[in-house]
Amino acid sequence: MKKVLIIFSILWASEGLLASGDRLDSYFAETAPELDGNLDDQIWSDAPFVTGFKTFVPDYSKDMDFETRVYWSHDEDNIYFAFQCQDQSDLIKTSIAARDRIDDDDWICINLDSFNDRQTLYAFYVNPNGIQMDSRYTAGREDPGIDMVWYSAGRVTEQGYNVEVKIPFKSIRYAVKDGIVDMGVIFERKISRLSTQGTYPALDPAKGANFLTQTMPIHFEGVKKTTLIELLPSLTYANSAIQDEGETIKDEQTELSLTTKFGITSDLVLDATYNPDFSQVEADAVQIEVNQRFPVFYPEKRPFFQEGSEHFRHSGGSGRSEIRSIVNTRSIVNPLAAGKITGKVGKKNIVSAVGAIDRLDTTYNANVGVFRYKRTFQKDSYLGGFWTGRSEEEFYNTVYGLDGQYRIGDASLLSGFYFKANSKESEVSDVTDKSAMAGNYSYRNRSLSTGFGFTNIDTDFASAVGYVTRTGITKYNVYFSPKFYPSESLIKRIDPLIYVSLTEDKPSGLFEHSIYTRVGATLPRNTQLEIAGNASNEIYEGQKFDRGSLAVEAESQITKRINLEGEFRLRYRPYYDEMAQGEGKSVEGNVIIQFSDNFNFALDYNFSDLYSKNTGEKFYDIHIIRSKNTYQVNQYLFIRAWVQYNSYSRVITPNFLASFTYIPGTVVHLGYGSVMERVKWDAEAADYVDSRRYMSTARGLFFKASYLWRL
Repeated sequence: MKKVLIIFSILWASEGLLASGDRLDSYFAETAPELDGNLDDQIWSDAPFVTGFKTFVPDYSKDMDFETRVYWSHDEDNIYFAFQCQDQSDLIKTSIAARDRIDDDDWICINLDSFNDRQTLYAFYVNPNGIQMDSRYTAGREDPGIDMVWYSAGRVTEQGYNVEVKIPFKSIRYAVKDGIVDMGVIFERKISRLSTQGTYPALDPAKGANFLTQTMPIHFEGVKKTTLIELLPSLTYANSAIQDEGETIKDEQTELSLTTKFGITSDLVLDATYNPDFSQVEADAVQIEVNQRFPVFYPEKRPFFQEGSEHFRHSGGSGRSEIRSIVNTRSIVNPLAAGKITGKVGKKNIVSAVGAIDRLDTTYNANVGVFRYKRTFQKDSYLGGFWTGRSEEEFYNTVYGLDGQYRIGDASLLSGFYFKANSKESEVSDVTDKSAMAGNYSYRNRSLSTGFGFTNIDTDFASAVGYVTRTGITKYNVYFSPKFYPSESLIKRIDPLIYVSLTEDKPSGLFEHSIYTRVGATLPRNTQLEIAGNASNEIYEGQKFDRGSLAVEAESQITKRINLEGEFRLRYRPYYDEMAQGEGKSVEGNVIIQFSDNFNFALDYNFSDLYSKNTGEKFYDIHIIRSKNTYQVNQYLFIRAWVQYNSYSRVITPNFLASFTYIPGTVVHLGYGSVMERVKWDAEAADYVDSRRYMSTARGLFFKASYLWRL
């Protein structure tokens, strides 16, 4: 622990100033533009602009095939941007889609560092039809779950397409003094069919695709200092029926909830909610949950927990870290009430905190608390601290510790964490005191990505608020991935990778290894090809099992209307239920057909099987098929029908959803879902038995409406 504190003390002492560079001065507009995708407003004749985008995908520093021109302006309440993107109009990839569903389209993006501290980025994406997608980026990861209130319009023209954007200052966190606001920005554009992405300012090949350290300052004057106040009342109605011992049990519920937001300052916000409806409007993505060593992880989709959630990520863990998250807010399942504070105190102090009363049943609740602090330094370096706690009846668990990262030069990053966990299972059990720590070094630029690290986790380390996949290990890992750019070739980039790890399983004292190799290639039409092999084993309950695999993956935008994706994998793995060595295969496939700008059809297929390596006995085989059909009436309203079949459970789940979203918060949802099983009630056996016909064992209708008042 002393060594960890010494390292973090060195990082703290190395605080410095951000590097200076050119600055974009914003034009103050007396008249706001009309957001219609036509750049004929006077504001765009008066506003400054930049052009000269350079690529960073697939390679760096190349001129983009088509010119992009970006204008910017502001008034006392809003920031305005306009993009003029030249292209062949008949080849532009676009759609009228639901919010956050434009990943595969052509798009522009405004990457905005609202504090100009190089710690986090807002990302505002817009496709040529004006459809939005937004996210937050920090600690090397992008979170698309956040939904902010902003406005956009797009229009395809004979010369390409135009996009206009309005971002209210109230929708983002920022620092203002005497009407002056300084931020950082990187403008970005994607041309899907060419597998090309570019930015202004150009990314430095020596620094790689690290956006945080390469933003350009953008300066605003005359910004009004206001107080953010939001009220979000919500009404939810649910009518459900389930089959229980041959009888249909019905339930009907109507719930009212209220969520509020108060801007203590422009950079620090308090949220509170009472009796929130935290049900998800749409189901989680398809995942096979059979024969898993640890629970399957599902990302957070509930809006209340999204703002500020990027600061709950810890640094120091590799991409295969066993401590995936110290704060997994999906562990808060059914809150009676919750509060949250997020933002900055002063120029360099970031705070995030959550408190919730989680309803477990009618007799008792769990109390959940989270506190996060970060002190920022030069570039994207920081030192942080965590505290999390959960208590319920006789059980409690707390986790506390430090994490941080320090940028060494332009392309090198040193990161680490140290956490302590105290737990008590019952009144008569002893208090456990466990620890976990990790350190990593990474180097990334145009030509090379490499790094190494270690992880040490005590046996039975537990985080009741987090997500931990494995304990009782000491692991060392190293990876090496050069990048090659063939000239005058159909292949735009080749990415080989070798990853090696050695892990001690502490309970058994045995060692396991992994040697993972992969070769990936980037081609036109957003095409990615990959071949991978893994020679590895796994220790489970004191026994060693083979975990080797061989896989082939491919993804391609065949035309601007058809996208295909697939993976085939041969693999060895243990069958945990019987402690037996298994071998089998898995197949994943996805086809998306955009029949028109408004109608989207998607078909997903997942297959997995496992057989005994010694006897050939079949442990299981699973087919999961999911069809999703969406008609987007306009940018606000869509109607969606989807059905999923699981051969393992022999369950069909048809679902229907009609959804209207004017802005995040102002929504109306109407949905119906059903669970169909091949069973029937046998009165003599007093149990459900197999049947040739399907019976609805559960069904539900729900209606939800909410309205965002911003005062």
